[in-house]
Amino acid sequence: MRTKYIHYGALLIPVLIASNVNAATGTTPATNQKVQFKVSGQVSRALTYANNGVASDTLFVDNTNSGTRIRVVGKVGITPSLSAGINIETQFEDDRSYDMDIGGAGSGSLFTSRKRDLWFKGGFGKISLGKGDGAANNTSEVDNSGTWIANNVGDFLHSGLSFSNGTQVKQAFSDFDGLSRNNRLRYDTPKFGPLSLAVSKKRKASEFALFYNQPYGGGGKLSGALGYVKDSAANFKQLGLSASYLTAGGFSVTGHYGKKNRAVGVDPKGSYLKLGQKFGVAKNHQLSVGYHKVNDLAAAGDKAKRVNLSYVYLIPNKGIELFADVQRAELNSSGGNDLDTISIGSRIKF
Repeated sequence: MRTKYIHYGALLIPVLIASNVNAATGTTPATNQKVQFKVSGQVSRALTYANNGVASDTLFVDNTNSGTRIRVVGKVGITPSLSAGINIETQFEDDRSYDMDIGGAGSGSLFTSRKRDLWFKGGFGKISLGKGDGAANNTSEVDNSGTWIANNVGDFLHSGLSFSNGTQVKQAFSDFDGLSRNNRLRYDTPKFGPLSLAVSKKRKASEFALFYNQPYGGGGKLSGALGYVKDSAANFKQLGLSASYLTAGGFSVTGHYGKKNRAVGVDPKGSYLKLGQKFGVAKNHQLSVGYHKVNDLAAAGDKAKRVNLSYVYLIPNKGIELFADVQRAELNSSGGNDLDTISIGSRIKF
């Protein structure tokens, strides 16, 4: 097999090209018929108008709710009951929303290693080694509304924006989620009906998680997760939990609660509620309203809250989403003002 490298900015992306590989299926003949690989990814962009009462700006950003990325996944069967695989994922962002502020310079082009992971899976469960999701990652963000790309409890589309006192949205709000993606050893148990457990370890931090997922007839679903983090290096403990119920008729209720126990200072906490409705023959029109509040995060006594209205149109079977979001955020801090945003954008998957 020959390997050709395409230079993209500062990153080399390996593209497998060989006469003995079937490009349509990603399989090799005769000697390694069980080897499979797949290339996929997405482009995710948004336009946001923001006004904090003192200044305003129009920003063209990469939507950090789910940024532009490319991935290669592979899987091979070792025995009938044991398999192994890889997950390589790199993010390519130009002016990512997590860093873009009113009147600020663009963040430029960023190349981020999201996952460099290998795994083994069998009747014992799944063991993962490398850079990937910590056990508690996404446990605070369970959401069956269909509007996650436009606005969610993390609010990464508006994270870089500042209130007039200089406090950024990401400093005033948090979803109290896990430690995101990191170099770790992770173990996932087999599923026990709708339940499963996970634990991971990275140097001086540990994560634990409980997951629940139960589908119902007609497209309904009840999902939930609980995540716990203990970080000895950063000296904190954190709990985050979320749940989302989707009815067969398309109505959804999503909730979240999180709290961080710091060694020094006040312990911040937050809660989130979202009501959603999917409509249309294919339920590809998705509408939601959300309310989020967080106390004592940026500073003791701070009270941050936001309310938003989101709409997502999903083009059936094409991997294309169009969205719009309107939001008002408030920070009850000296010198802080309301922050109003209007965003539109799209995510196209391949």
